[in-house]
Amino acid sequence: MADDERDRRLDGAVAVVRRAPFSDNPQVGARGQRTQQRILDAALRAFGEEGYHACSIDRITKLARCSRVSFYQYFSSKEDVFRYLAGQVDRQLSASTEALDPLTADVEGWAAMRAWVARYAEIYARYEPVFHAYETDEVLAAVAARTGDQTIARLRAKLVTTKLPPRQLDPVIRLLLQCLNHSLDVAGILRSVAPADYPNDRVEDAITDVLHRTLFGVRANVNVHETGGSPPRRLEFSPAVREWLQGDGALEGNDSGNRALTALLASGRDVFITRGYHNTRVDDLVAAAGISHGAFYRYFRNKEELARTLTARALRSIGTTLLQIPDVVVGAESAVKGTLRRWLRRYHAAQASEAAMMRVWVDAALQDPALRAESAPPLDWGRRRMSRYLRPRGFGEADMEAVVMVALLGVFGARERPAVDIEATAHIIERGLLGR
Repeated sequence: MADDERDRRLDGAVAVVRRAPFSDNPQVGARGQRTQQRILDAALRAFGEEGYHACSIDRITKLARCSRVSFYQYFSSKEDVFRYLAGQVDRQLSASTEALDPLTADVEGWAAMRAWVARYAEIYARYEPVFHAYETDEVLAAVAARTGDQTIARLRAKLVTTKLPPRQLDPVIRLLLQCLNHSLDVAGILRSVAPADYPNDRVEDAITDVLHRTLFGVRANVNVHETGGSPPRRLEFSPAVREWLQGDGALEGNDSGNRALTALLASGRDVFITRGYHNTRVDDLVAAAGISHGAFYRYFRNKEELARTLTARALRSIGTTLLQIPDVVVGAESAVKGTLRRWLRRYHAAQASEAAMMRVWVDAALQDPALRAESAPPLDWGRRRMSRYLRPRGFGEADMEAVVMVALLGVFGARERPAVDIEATAHIIERGLLGR
């Protein structure tokens, strides 16, 4: 939409006015404002239920209980609605970070960061579908990157002091922001199955401790909070999930000798990673594999079964690598640094595509309650493994901070990373999680 189609206030907010050809009477009263807000609320719900690309204007207007004519009075397209919502996210994140008190190594600095994390979590919960669209679409990711760069700059300006050299600071903050987003996702999926075990305050305290320690190091009376409750209960795999984690059933042993199945498994992961779960169609999968629809349905009833198979394989592979994470709680500093970085490089090289497939499944689970229930036990397995890894350090809330570590390894492994990101990830693990 052209800039002159709406009045824009100096603070960057967008005034509520009607679009052409309704602009002969552009002023919108209270009723019109309520209509516009219903459309925005409906769009958020529709994006969350169906994904940004799969969502239609008809779906939005149905949820908003308005006509297409009413919709077009305020928005030119679905993309225009999304831009409006993205602008709200940008303004709210900017205002929240601008309101942040100076980040210092003392209790006041921790409290300032804790308040910012709480505000960020509220914005994330409100606009979760917008954040997920950023993560699954390259064009939208570019918009998110600009917002992220602004947030990084504002956070850097709030830092009074840190031991991190300037060239390392930005990559660390960027990864911490990505980790914050995914920590909220992982905690949300776990909370959907075990709500009493992952209260918001407990999770946000753990996130804040990790962030503060990463920037300022361990401070016993500042960023080390002991267990705030009972350990989360173990989430058991359902028989169906246990079966697809233990093996692919009839597929095991058959894919090597079957060209159609081999092609489908080889290309399907790339299609899901590129397009996202909800934007992928069976047509896309068979086209990429170069097979017929009949061949697809010979092995899978729908795309969900293929995604589940690929996710099971990814989880088994990642699980094996996670079990090999080096014990670096004790030992000489130089040896610890080298060991952890070698493992991170190996994890990244071997698991980048597998971790990306796991992110696809988690993103799908965030929009589908049934998939959430399936995804929670595997994430809990990773959380319990990371909790055992962190516990020998002898301080803090290992059970909740393990959620953060699962999220960190998830975002780190889900895309290609330059050497500077490997160093930033190692720094977050060493200082933020292990307290070295």
